[in-house]
Amino acid sequence: MSGLPDWNKLKNEIGPWNDFNIVRGKEYITLGNDVWVGYFCLIDGSGGLTIGNNVTISSGVHVLTHDSSNYRFKNLDKDPENGTHIERAPVKIGNNVQIGTNSVILPGVTIGDNVIIGALTLVNKDIPSNCKAVGSPVKILN
Repeated sequence: MSGLPDWNKLKNEIGPWNDFNIVRGKEYITLGNDVWVGYFCLIDGSGGLTIGNNVTISSGVHVLTHDSSNYRFKNLDKDPENGTHIERAPVKIGNNVQIGTNSVILPGVTIGDNVIIGALTLVNKDIPSNCKAVGSPVKILN
């Protein structure tokens, strides 16, 4: 496999983001070392996002830190121009975490250290350290 690029060199050159990601609120995102983000991810840092060291976020993952659905649910005609209709809550992803393909992390969630999130998981609650979590909604496995 000598035709493949050196993975570590490639990661360091491009950083965690690629041209196929949508990243909002970069100024509110804190990144640890050795973070990799796969293709076609939506990363929203507008409500505050902390990503620890040695984290892999697989392709298609959505990390959300804001929500305007309550405003829409109330059937109000127009969004306020000052953004007060948007509820924000930070997300924290610990160290040594792997998030599986097409998972969704909702606002206000904390994921502990040494966690594996299975593919297609809806993370709607905090996940403690040292476990696996799968399903929609998420179930914690030990």
